[in-house]
Formats: sequence, structure tokens, C-alpha cells
Amino acid sequence: MRIAVIFHQPELASDHWSTPLGLADALEQQGVRVLRCPFTVPDQVTIPTHSELLQQSISALLVCYAGPAPKLDRQLLELRWQVEQEQSDLKIICELGDEPQTRSCNTVRVQASHLSLSPDSPSVQHWRALGANCLWFTHWADTTIFHQDHRVARSRFVVTTMGRRRYARRLAMILGPHFENRRCVGAANCAFYSSGLIAFQFARWQEITRRIFEAAACGCCVLTNRLPSETRIEELLPGGIAVVYYDGFLELCAWLWRLYRDPALCRTIALEGQRRVLQSHTQYSRASQLLAALDLLSQEGTPG
Repeated sequence: MRIAVIFHQPELASDHWSTPLGLADALEQQGVRVLRCPFTVPDQVTIPTHSELLQQSISALLVCYAGPAPKLDRQLLELRWQVEQEQSDLKIICELGDEPQTRSCNTVRVQASHLSLSPDSPSVQHWRALGANCLWFTHWADTTIFHQDHRVARSRFVVTTMGRRRYARRLAMILGPHFENRRCVGAANCAFYSSGLIAFQFARWQEITRRIFEAAACGCCVLTNRLPSETRIEELLPGGIAVVYYDGFLELCAWLWRLYRDPALCRTIALEGQRRVLQSHTQYSRASQLLAALDLLSQEGTPG
């Protein structure tokens, strides 16, 4: 099988890691030949034509971009029309990015694709209600970057990379040097998360965030706000077992105090979260899920 991957890479000469690159690497490690098609400017993107894809024996086109890109949308609609007109076996798959916040950018791409992939369960239901073929494709941790570095001591009580979000200033005032909020790029994430006992997160859009998987993969006890049941987060990471959920600032503080007083509990939750992520939520897990979905598509099935 050969798959073409369209993805945004602001600097083509850069060797910096990105989520689509990690997924492409995982597909290659599972025996897939990958044609990488990066673009720097969304409004200047040019995807391969239908004939070009067939000439290179491409069986699927995977689009990993969820920002506004009218030119990309027009090309995808044209490509889908060509596929239908020529009745070829080429499949168009669109990974929908950080839904629900990017949902408004995905209307055309969902219509143009044979299969769309969303990390947000309510968004999956939204697209399915409109007749689209959409698969729940949750976020993951790319273990090339996010893994426990055993050379780093867990010397920090609470770490986060969330920036200016709710409760960040309050926690900084209360915990002082025991709370560190730092933006990290690439491999720096590994050392930073590996230095923290607890990884704090707040999901502004009531969404499953990528950071909880990434922090858990590094061995942190993840502490994040409770999400609505329709997100199905508890199916992935049960509360009090693999992650800690809080409702409001008082419960957040109560959990911090409990985890501080009971380091064994903190460590137990961290280990279970790490185990679940490494078992089911890595780039290899998602590559396998994608290939299984493609297999169903080739049989004219509907993955669910």
C-alpha cells in the first residue's frame, strides 16, 4: 500500500517534529510506502492531481490540516469529482485536527472525503448526522518525543505547557516555585514532563486535549478538568484510576493536597495512565487504526 500525506510544514527545510510527520513515520514502520507532500502556505497549496496519484500507485490521500484553506478545499472537491467520474479506487481521508474548535473549517473537507477522522466524539456524531463517514480518531502521544526520560529526576511538583489558561495564575501564586508553566518545542517536552510529578491541564473547549496523552506517556499524574460524558474520555482514561478530573478550583486544590500527601496514590495513577497511553494511544496505535479503516473502506464498509 502507498499513501500520500498532505500536511502543513511552515519551514520545508526544517527537520522539526510534527504530529503528521510522526504519523507518517509510524505508517512506514508498518510497511506502508508514504509519499510526503508538505506545504508552507495554506493558500498556496497544490495537491497532486488524480492522474499523478494513480501514476505513483497511491491508494489513499491523507490530508492532515484543519485550518482555513479555500484553495485546498477546492482541489479536494475537484479530486473527489475525478475519482467518482473515473470510478477509481483512490480514497480521500481528512484528519480534522483539533475539533470541536476547528469544526467550522472542516465542512468542505468532510464532504470531499471518503472518510474523515475526528478526535472529538460529539463532532463525529455531528458529521454522521449530516451523512458523512466519520471515525472517532482520538489524540495520541508520539513516543518519539513524548516518553519518560529516566535520566531526569522528578523534582517539580506540578508542570504544565498550557500557557495562559484558567487557574494558571492562581496556581502560580499558591504553589510558587513548585508550579512551572513552560512552552516547549519538540524534544524539550520529554525532559520537562519527565521532571514533573503532576501535569496540569485545562481544556477550554470542553475537549479531549492532546496534552493529557503526551504528559501521561512521560509518566506524569495528569490532573485536568472534568469533561462532558459525550466526549467519552472516561472510556479512554478512567477518573481516579488513570487520570484525575476536577470540577472547579476548590476540587482542584483538594486533589493537589491529596496527591501531595499521598505520593503512592499519585504514582499509581501516573503508572496506570502511562500504561494505557502506551498500550492504546500512540502514533503506532493510530497508524494501525487508520490502516484498519482503509481496509474496511476498500471492502465498501463503514468504520465506526
